[in-house]
Amino acid sequence: MVNCVPIEPDRSSWVAYSHDAGVTVYGWPSKGGVYTLHDCLGVEIEFLGFDRFNPPTSRAGSQAEEDAHCDRMCRLGATWWKDEKGMDLLTRELEGLKDSDEYVRVGWPAGGGMWVLHTTVEEASKKGTGLIHNAYNMEERCKVIEQMGGVFYADPNDCPYLDLP
Repeated sequence: MVNCVPIEPDRSSWVAYSHDAGVTVYGWPSKGGVYTLHDCLGVEIEFLGFDRFNPPTSRAGSQAEEDAHCDRMCRLGATWWKDEKGMDLLTRELEGLKDSDEYVRVGWPAGGGMWVLHTTVEEASKKGTGLIHNAYNMEERCKVIEQMGGVFYADPNDCPYLDLP
């Protein structure tokens, strides 16, 4: 029998690396809990204001900077976990996504507005949405999201799928 004890993300850093492509990005907002963004690649890392090849190894110095970081994460569809030691986050970390889980990918074109692809993990797999990660920049990402049936929001606050400030 395995005794799983909920683990807390490393609070000393925004970025967690593994052996695989992409990184997991964390943020601790002033409202409590933790935001997570999984499988972030170059475009997302740059959007968050990080160097793609040298993301920060430590967190912000102030809560205001941390909240600004969390706001940028939310613009990419970050998931907020009320309890960073909770079973929901632990289960997600251990088991990964389920076919019925929500799948959201976001693109921010230079001209304003935003492109959003919202579906389930199962439907995303059928569409081959992994191609979104082949984009070299945010403009290419927007084009791929559009081609895959994404919706354009001229006013990002009209998008019901993101926790925007």
